[in-house]
Amino acid sequence: MHAGVLIYTGDAELFLLLEYILEAEGFPVRLCVDESELLAATRTEKPLAVLIDCSDSRPRESGICRRIRGASGDRVPVAALTNAVEAKFNCDAPGIDTIISRPFDPRRLLAFLEGIRTNLSQCSRPGTAPEQIYRHADIEMNVPSVRVIRNGHAVYLSALQFRLLLHLMKMPHVVHSRDDLIVACWPSGAEVEPRTVDIHIGHLRRALNRFGPDVIRTVRSVGYALDALEQPLLN
Repeated sequence: MHAGVLIYTGDAELFLLLEYILEAEGFPVRLCVDESELLAATRTEKPLAVLIDCSDSRPRESGICRRIRGASGDRVPVAALTNAVEAKFNCDAPGIDTIISRPFDPRRLLAFLEGIRTNLSQCSRPGTAPEQIYRHADIEMNVPSVRVIRNGHAVYLSALQFRLLLHLMKMPHVVHSRDDLIVACWPSGAEVEPRTVDIHIGHLRRALNRFGPDVIRTVRSVGYALDALEQPLLN
């Protein structure tokens, strides 16, 4: 049973705002004001997700996302909240699942959490370990066997394409920026241009479209998300 969402921030007003929004949508929250409290809660309470406030530039934030991963056994999704004017921030990029910049869009944050909750529900069937199989529309990803199936057909992807699709499948309704995808899918420190992301998304789209309609949604000037397939009208 997941305890809810842990929020790590020293900004009381931000916490109260997030608490109001998230609890109204059925996500219980808990405030963690120091790193030791956050890591202990991550180990013992199995949170649905952790929100890290990276906008106030506290010096101890460097590396905390990586330590959350260690405390949770790499199972807890992490969102970084940061200022839009900041090109960089102090959280270690490899530990972050998504970046949400000010002014915070509640819809994006709720989509991030709802995607996690949906995947946990899908993966709770007997004999299926959480976070091993992801399903969206007519696509199924089996992570341990590194297989992608669409409409009963095997989809052959490169390692990079598999990582891109996996990141989209984990949070299908979140619009992932190109920077998010670079952080999640390329090696730390790699020099990757936004146009490179577009090229590889194009390769992924073509591989998936061999066996079904286009499911990757391009949001102009923002990034990419997954769409639900439209259901045919019944006569």
